[in-house]
Formats: sequence, C-alpha cells, structure tokens
Amino acid sequence: MKSQKSSSCVAVASSVTQKFIGVIGSRSLPSEWAERVGTVTEDLLGRGCHIASGGAVGTDEFVLSHLVHIGESARGTLYSPWSTYEGFPVKVRSLTRQFKDFGGSIIWGTVRGQEEYSVVRTALLQRNMRLIDAVTGIVAFLFGESRGTLFTLRKALGAHLPVVIFCVDRPLPEFPNIKWKPLICGGCWDGAYKALYLK
Repeated sequence: MKSQKSSSCVAVASSVTQKFIGVIGSRSLPSEWAERVGTVTEDLLGRGCHIASGGAVGTDEFVLSHLVHIGESARGTLYSPWSTYEGFPVKVRSLTRQFKDFGGSIIWGTVRGQEEYSVVRTALLQRNMRLIDAVTGIVAFLFGESRGTLFTLRKALGAHLPVVIFCVDRPLPEFPNIKWKPLICGGCWDGAYKALYLK
C-alpha cells in the first residue's frame, strides 16, 4: 500500500502532468537551480509528459540542457519567436541546435532578432501565447521581476490550466480568483505551489 504522501503526490501531480506540459521561468534564474529544473523535467517525463519550453537563457536553457543530457530531446518542443537559429541568444544557440539534432521539435517564429524592440517584444509575447495554446499545464520558476513569465502565467490562469510555481526569491504572485496551495509531494516538488481556482 502506498503512503499517504506518495498517493497525494500522484493525485496533485496528475492535474498538471497530463500530456503536454510547459516548463518555463525567469531568464535570470540562478544556475544553482539548474538541477532542480532538470529533476522536475525528468519527473514529468516519468509521468508520460511531453515538455514544452521557450529557448531563452535561464530556466528554458536548463530544461533544454537536461533533455539533451538524458537523451530525451524527442520528448520536447521548443517554441521560438525566431525564424532562424541566429535569433537565439549566443549562450543557448549551440544547445538549441543540439536539441534539434537529437530529435527535439522547434516551432519557429517570424522574426530574426534584428528588428525594432517593439517587434521583437511582440514576437516574444506571441511565442508565449502559442506555447499556452498548446499545453495542458504549466510549471514555472519565478525569480526577480519575471515579467514574461508572469504574462504567461496570467494567460495560463485565464485559460484555467493547471499551474504549479516555484517562487525562488519573491512572494507568491497575486492574481484575481486564485489561491496558492503548497504541494505536499516532496522530492523535486518541495517548495512548489499549485493554483486553486476560486471561481
């Protein structure tokens, strides 16, 4: 017979681990969190999920790096605002090529990265929206301002998707009609919160 903690973990995680899960977060997430992002990603894979991410530095980089490292690129999809590899930050450009070469999927965007800031910003937000439209749940790592991540969370919550967050250095974000409940799974999910919809 499974322990109550284990059963509870399965019950909670099942609401966010069906099919296609976005693992997103801050570009400034410290490298000390790379291992945690990787273990969360691997846990989701173990539950039969496909992983979606965005191809930026920080959290997205840690997700892609782990998928490549464990040989599971084919179970990931990168949502890019860029139309070519040259749009990606130099730090992750080689990693995105590896990810693709090892079987990962890239959904390309429309900008090259040399356009005006307003055009690039719009492309980044559109990338986030395409990811939200594709996934069945979100896991987010918040660090610092995390404006892009908060935008994506707002859209995910507006769509009533299952959402789990890790707040690394900040208080829990406030959204209308949302209450945050601590997960009791333990392990790599220690310190995470699940969104409860009040309406």
